[in-house]
Amino acid sequence: MEEHIIYLTTIRKQIIDELEQHSLKQLLYIPVGYKNNLFWNAAHVLATQQLIHYYLTDNRMLVDTHFIQNYKKGTVGNTEVTEDDVKELKEMLESTPMQLFKDYRAEKLSFYRSYNTSFGVNLTSIEEAILYNNIHEAMHLGYMLSMKKNIPF
Repeated sequence: MEEHIIYLTTIRKQIIDELEQHSLKQLLYIPVGYKNNLFWNAAHVLATQQLIHYYLTDNRMLVDTHFIQNYKKGTVGNTEVTEDDVKELKEMLESTPMQLFKDYRAEKLSFYRSYNTSFGVNLTSIEEAILYNNIHEAMHLGYMLSMKKNIPF
């Protein structure tokens, strides 16, 4: 299972690279036909990962509940973001896979509350959640790659 956490690190590096390639104005721009922006997609994957890997295992999440409320499923792009917020997000995107690796190895995530995803997948273990999360993050990376083509500046 550890190799799948390594894959998460690879996906996250690409998401961080997208954040670094764009100005704050570009990161917050919501293209016509979209409900969110580049920053939201990057923040959303972190919020989702924390929920399905930590909240559902009854562990303390590594981000605060305000962050989760702003970027969980069902939220939309926010334009009230600063350069410091972008920097903090990049740091969390980079550090949380290693913490997940450590917590998984230490068996801190062995208890799991079953959860039905919006894709219709029923997650019943941390292993299933790790696999599902990689699919979810790769999908949002794809959204980001598509979305950036619709930023006119």
